[in-house]
Amino acid sequence: MKTTKILLFTLISLWAFSACTEEAGNPAFGETDMPVIYMDWTENLAYNVGDVIQMSPQISPSDGVTYKWIYNGEVVSTNKNLEYTVTEFGSFVLKLEVDRNGVKNSRIANVLVVKPFEPKVYNKKSIAYITVDGAVADVPWDDITHLIVSSAVIGENGLPDLTFGDRTTLDIPTLIATAHNYGVYVLLEFSGAITYLNAVHAYGSLHFYNAAVAAGREALVNTLVQTVIDNQFDGINVYMDKADDGAYVDPATLKDFYEKLGGALKAVKNTLNEVEYDYWLSMSVYGGWTNATLSNMVNIPAYDWINVLAFAAEDLTPGAHSSPWYFSDQINQWLNWYGVAPSRIVGAVPAFGLRYFGNPADYTWGNLWQYTEYIPYRTLCAAYADAPEVNLQAVDNGLFYDGFPAIEEKAQYVNDNNLGGMALWSVESDSKDPAKSLMKKINTALGN
Repeated sequence: MKTTKILLFTLISLWAFSACTEEAGNPAFGETDMPVIYMDWTENLAYNVGDVIQMSPQISPSDGVTYKWIYNGEVVSTNKNLEYTVTEFGSFVLKLEVDRNGVKNSRIANVLVVKPFEPKVYNKKSIAYITVDGAVADVPWDDITHLIVSSAVIGENGLPDLTFGDRTTLDIPTLIATAHNYGVYVLLEFSGAITYLNAVHAYGSLHFYNAAVAAGREALVNTLVQTVIDNQFDGINVYMDKADDGAYVDPATLKDFYEKLGGALKAVKNTLNEVEYDYWLSMSVYGGWTNATLSNMVNIPAYDWINVLAFAAEDLTPGAHSSPWYFSDQINQWLNWYGVAPSRIVGAVPAFGLRYFGNPADYTWGNLWQYTEYIPYRTLCAAYADAPEVNLQAVDNGLFYDGFPAIEEKAQYVNDNNLGGMALWSVESDSKDPAKSLMKKINTALGN
């Protein structure tokens, strides 16, 4: 069995104020001064059964201090330093409480003890994208089967940015550990530079494409595969830069990259719960007239499914950017024009709305961005009490988004055509209220 200890951060004692310690003989503290806890602490910790939680805090002032380490509501140690062996799966709270002359201070952390991975059973894939702007708490784990983390952007140097732009809200180790506890697979997306709210590629940025067709693309393939293995992801989703002129310059070489990536990933096995699994491999494709640029890539056998991003389709006449007819029209192109099997298609829907303003007579393709804005669905729910029940258009005449009726209509199309499932971009923009959640509505409508 592959046993991996997951520790989000190494907790290191910090002797930052040595001049204030007893060892320095400093007598300047008063009887009622609060004991300050100096320790590199994080709110979320993850361990396997059998791991030992080890912590060594530094307290100042420390004269007369008593200690309590409380785990799952029970005092497990009254020593300064903690060594505690975790023995059962689940989610727990760890608290350090210090007391000096009746003056108390404390730290609290959430502890996740990872259980063996057992993938959940589902009727159709119910996929959530989460971007670097999201967090573990944004994910409705009971309502998804797969999670796609977006994204490790391929930069100008031709390598993925594994710092996720130095974002701090997306805690990858805890995210994966939590997902596996819920039986959810986690894929890492590699992409070009994108706008995370609406999944649109940055205009003129082709760093991923350039790296994929470069002479050294085998090294890039190996880097992507090793990144997934080293960080315990369950697969890869590829979202290639959008060709600005509607066609890639070298589609044959690009296809070679996709084939090499598929061959390299499927040549290794993911060992979970003493069972070997294939790594998942998928790709995202955008809607619109340029989608043919990837038409010869989608039927490479190693790719398990494609996510059709049928949204963010602005027009010079204000209207829905993700209407049900556009959803079915885009998917039908992959089904009928490019011969993709229905079970290999996942239809992606937006967790954001599009607002038009100004005079439509002034709109041009060059200035439309000045007259439109994208708004997270959760924001719309806060602004409009009936937002989930309104189909595509809120009380403002120029605001369009997917409410429950649109989600249900799209899910019916997915079910009627035996497609592989649905995806939501992106889950941190969804409502956290289960009664308003698009992700929950998707999962329920798919029959999971």
